[in-house]
Amino acid sequence: MRLNRTVDFHIHLGRSRDGARLTIYEIEKAMEVFRIDQAVVFGIDEAQAGPTYERTNQKVLKATALNARLIGFMRLNPRAGEKALGELTRGRRAGARGVKLHPRSEGFSPKQAEDLIAEIEKERLPVVLHTSHEINCRPLSWEKIFRRHPRIPFVLAHGGKDAFEEAVAVARRHPHLWLETSALSYWRTGVILKALSASRVVFGSDLPYSHPAV
Repeated sequence: MRLNRTVDFHIHLGRSRDGARLTIYEIEKAMEVFRIDQAVVFGIDEAQAGPTYERTNQKVLKATALNARLIGFMRLNPRAGEKALGELTRGRRAGARGVKLHPRSEGFSPKQAEDLIAEIEKERLPVVLHTSHEINCRPLSWEKIFRRHPRIPFVLAHGGKDAFEEAVAVARRHPHLWLETSALSYWRTGVILKALSASRVVFGSDLPYSHPAV
């Protein structure tokens, strides 16, 4: 009997504008092969996702409802304004367990996301936030949001990528932040683990863009 459980905190479902794709069958197969017990699943950057990923969220939540090992998160676009707030309510009622925000793909700033994040906090949902060294994605640029919303567990996807040291520094100041490992090198992951300890780091594969084997 295995005493430890493996949770993959970063898997996409669907077909992206850039051609990447992943099906539920492929997710379940990867989980079987690599002994992943549960997986957080959210939408990919689909062409027909709707203004705030309504169609993609429906697909994700329908699929994850049929498999208790899959944890469905909804993807939202703060630039959609009231539609995003409405989709937050609808997704929560449909069983979503959290939210994915991608400031690079959707082109929004932390300030533009403020109203939506305030509503997410009311719903007491965790947020997977894409982080990197790119504009609007650096951990430091989100620090005011982290400070204002301490009740939201934020998972910083990719651990900040090239801004990984910045991500570590910000996480040290905010105990409701966790760093996620996808797209990080072996060395950078080691630096993060030593700096924060394993209790502040979560595993993510970023399927289909990376892989659990990595």
